Amino acid sequence: MSAIKQQIVGFVDFTTLNDTDTTESVREFCKRAVTPLGNVAAVCVYPQFVSVAKETIPATIGLATVVNFPSGAEEDEAIFAETRQALKDGANEIDLVFPYGRFQKGDTQYAHELTEKVGNICHEAGAKMKVILETGALSAEETHAAAKIAIAAGADFLKTSTGKIKVGATPEAAAILLAEIKASGKPVGIKLSGGVRELAAAQGYVQQAVDVMGADWLKAENFRIGASGLLEALLK
Repeated sequence: MSAIKQQIVGFVDFTTLNDTDTTESVREFCKRAVTPLGNVAAVCVYPQFVSVAKETIPATIGLATVVNFPSGAEEDEAIFAETRQALKDGANEIDLVFPYGRFQKGDTQYAHELTEKVGNICHEAGAKMKVILETGALSAEETHAAAKIAIAAGADFLKTSTGKIKVGATPEAAAILLAEIKASGKPVGIKLSGGVRELAAAQGYVQQAVDVMGADWLKAENFRIGASGLLEALLK
């Protein structure tokens, strides 16, 4: 069991995105990214705390932040500016909320262009872009279509959820994202986020990924679980 827990710890994007976060609470949170079972894959914090996290975590742990979060409806220039500032502050992974509201209204061109522009900013800085599709707000058909757009626009990861709406990650959404990644033939990973709190749920997503992509694919550069409570469960 400890080997399984150790494996999953290495997939965790240890996340604090609370309205009550402070410089000191984020600093203390980041210290918990180094565990007796090994280091987490990355820490994910709000943009204003990227520099604090950068000072606190080992360089071997990824540093992620969120933009266009959580609504997916911020102004373009604000999104670009926030992305550039986060990268300057030390982030090397940007979790962009896909503009799912406009996408659902049929503006697929905007969804592609925004995602591509943020991806270009990330990639020019040597950073990865994870695209949060907010699958809990999308139908299965919309999830397939949004995943295709995100992959075509340069996503390094497809991510299920912001964790800020009622429906987070589900096995059904994971199956769709994995199917689209497989079909694309591109080096795109998956991040399950939103309500993954127990070992059993994490194991289920691990098995789904192995079933579709193969055991060799299952590594932190391809597979992440965005969580905070999950780490506590693993360390029990």
